[in-house]
Amino acid sequence: MKTRFTLPFAIALAIAAPSVAHADSLGGQRCDNPGASQRANNGKFVCSPEGARSVWRRVETPATIPVIADALRGYSTFTSLLKLSGLDVTLAQSGPYTVFAPRNAAFNALPKETVAALQRPDNLAALRRILLHHVVSGSVKARALRTMSYQTLDNTMISVVVKNGVRVDGAQVTVADVMATNGVIHGLSKVLIPTG
Repeated sequence: MKTRFTLPFAIALAIAAPSVAHADSLGGQRCDNPGASQRANNGKFVCSPEGARSVWRRVETPATIPVIADALRGYSTFTSLLKLSGLDVTLAQSGPYTVFAPRNAAFNALPKETVAALQRPDNLAALRRILLHHVVSGSVKARALRTMSYQTLDNTMISVVVKNGVRVDGAQVTVADVMATNGVIHGLSKVLIPTG
């Protein structure tokens, strides 16, 4: 079952892959702050982490949360699951939203059968619940996050701890404050699983 879903996702992502600008600078500005954005060459670009370095990636406008997440390298599993669940349409609305997006490595750390099961058509409700557990209402930048519980869009709570960085239900925020026109994205080291 996994092969059936993985190949179409890979093809769709390859077709929709955003173009990459010069790795060192764009319009004289270095890409050394992942999540930063700027306008240049009649387009909008976001600074995307690429392992040890970052590159400028062109994004569509309006640069909503799904568009920006799609341009960030290392989040393709999250964005493909958003599309599969239909939540890419929801998160393209005005919001605003704060999205705690797990990196590909976070999904790779889960048992393969778990991710495959979530991709089955009969499990879309469970997939939507897990993805909505990563979203809170309002646009909350990292410096505004407080040690407290936040209600997610699946009506459960996540616990944020701000001490030596930011943790969400134990997951480290790895990239903060990737701004979109309708909110903000923070990268996470783990997938958050709702309880109850």
